[in-house]
Amino acid sequence: MLLKVFFITLAALLTAGASGEILKDNRGRPVRYAGIFSAAPVNLPRLAGKKLQTRAVWCAIVHNLDFPRSPTAAHFKKNFASVLNLLKKHNCNVLIFQVRANGDAAYLSRWNPFSAWLTGREGKTYGNFDPLSYMVRECRRNRIEFHAWLNPYRITGSTVLSKERYLKTLSPLHIARRRPDLVLASPTRSGTLALQLDPGRPEVVSHILNTVHEIISRAPVDAIHFDDYFYPYEPLMPGTDNSSFYRYNPRRLRLDDWRRENVNTLIRETSRLCRSRRVRFGVSPFGIWDNARKRRGGSLTAGMSSRNDIFADTLLWMQQKWIDYIIPQVYWNFDHPKAAYAAVTDWWIVSARKFPATELYIGHSLGRSGPAELYNQLRYNSVHPEIRGEALYALRFLRNRNFSTMLQRVWNTPVPSRAAR
Repeated sequence: MLLKVFFITLAALLTAGASGEILKDNRGRPVRYAGIFSAAPVNLPRLAGKKLQTRAVWCAIVHNLDFPRSPTAAHFKKNFASVLNLLKKHNCNVLIFQVRANGDAAYLSRWNPFSAWLTGREGKTYGNFDPLSYMVRECRRNRIEFHAWLNPYRITGSTVLSKERYLKTLSPLHIARRRPDLVLASPTRSGTLALQLDPGRPEVVSHILNTVHEIISRAPVDAIHFDDYFYPYEPLMPGTDNSSFYRYNPRRLRLDDWRRENVNTLIRETSRLCRSRRVRFGVSPFGIWDNARKRRGGSLTAGMSSRNDIFADTLLWMQQKWIDYIIPQVYWNFDHPKAAYAAVTDWWIVSARKFPATELYIGHSLGRSGPAELYNQLRYNSVHPEIRGEALYALRFLRNRNFSTMLQRVWNTPVPSRAAR
């Protein structure tokens, strides 16, 4: 009961003095602040502008979701020009471009094979043309930050093949083909198999750090960016990583703590590497750190959490100042019963107040919300100085007329990003 009262009071404090309106659903009823956890209404303020604001967009190459296959360097340049035109049209100032989707590389690399999502065949390049150097140069010319987005561990999210058969389809340069012992296989609910590098293996950490070092050495990227895939979202079968657990666990940690420490090690070491080159480091985790009913200090939410299910202790990373920015994926609407947008966002606002060294941007999924919902979420964010900006998933939705019209109305003038201050 005391916890409930605390969060209702917190909601009142966060929205106090913000003139606006009570958010209502399509039946005219007030939207509940925290779904099943609190009946307090959501106060929706008037939209406020910010002089400095990160306006980021994710561009995914995996499955060619946001960036088409480009058989030649000329095609690549043309397609990238269209990306920049979309960003400029909507006054965005940060591009988060996927340079590592499946243990591959959207650039010339000695550690990873060139991505099949670009040329159609893994390992096939554009000759001496390096997409990374070109993209960074073009972004600089257009006053847009370039954040190199890596999925550190994933090999494939789904395959009908066995592990052995799938690895044989990869380039001989791919670490998963060279070192199948570093690969974890886990079944998915759809009956397929997901493959990823084992976070518990020191060789995996070294490989990812070599990859990051290569990127920041090859081109002056503004940031290294990790997404939300650490351990699989669907639980590993018991015993999957036992060999690593018993071999690389000198402190004799419990399995859950050991897995968290494996991810902590990668985040901490990546942070050191980036700061040695004065490159920013950011992470975009699953939006729920932990649930208040399970852990003190958690949010008014229910369901899976990054700390317990994918072993990403994001709050610790903020506390330790390992990351320069965090973009929690708050991919739920205001009326979600178990993860209501206002309650989740306010939890991150309070966390940003506690640990101000890590800048807070909110991640929005355009595929899960309509333009009206996104507009209200941007309104809600606008009056909170702790929220230094937003990131939109994903680029393809900027081509939607309704989203485009709304964003041009909200972001109607160019502003420098937070990092440009």
